[in-house]
Amino acid sequence: MQKNAFLLIAVLLFGFSGITQAEEKKAVYDLTSGDASKIESRLLGGIKRIAEYYKSQGDEFKAVIAISGEAYKYFVEDIANSPFKDDAALIVQQKKLAPLLKELANDYGVRFEMCGAGMTARKIKPESLYDFVNTDKIKPVYMIDWQNQGYAYMPLH
Repeated sequence: MQKNAFLLIAVLLFGFSGITQAEEKKAVYDLTSGDASKIESRLLGGIKRIAEYYKSQGDEFKAVIAISGEAYKYFVEDIANSPFKDDAALIVQQKKLAPLLKELANDYGVRFEMCGAGMTARKIKPESLYDFVNTDKIKPVYMIDWQNQGYAYMPLH
């Protein structure tokens, strides 16, 4: 009887070992680029393609975008009340990028985190940003925290 019980347990264990569980794939993007076309194709389009790929593999993709450098301006919703109010090209780019950013936040669960120190230096008010942008830390803290949680580092300069 013990022999049969052992055999049954072995069969169950080995049989279930082939069943895989969905994995969580995670990346933190270090966004400093001010190039709108690079942001649109590599970041916005890239994250969607990566998320769809992992979904087709049965995995979940989580992404965080840590914003600094020349990228600040693309996350300001109220351009008229910002340091970028005279940037005519930005107003045109915003019309194209805003829906894509909102799609990533709402449909793909992407977190957007902006360096608070850089905001202060550039005189960017938190209330001028899209409501999905977090601003409670400085970028090095975001990067350290996310990488210590297992997020792969993805530079976008």
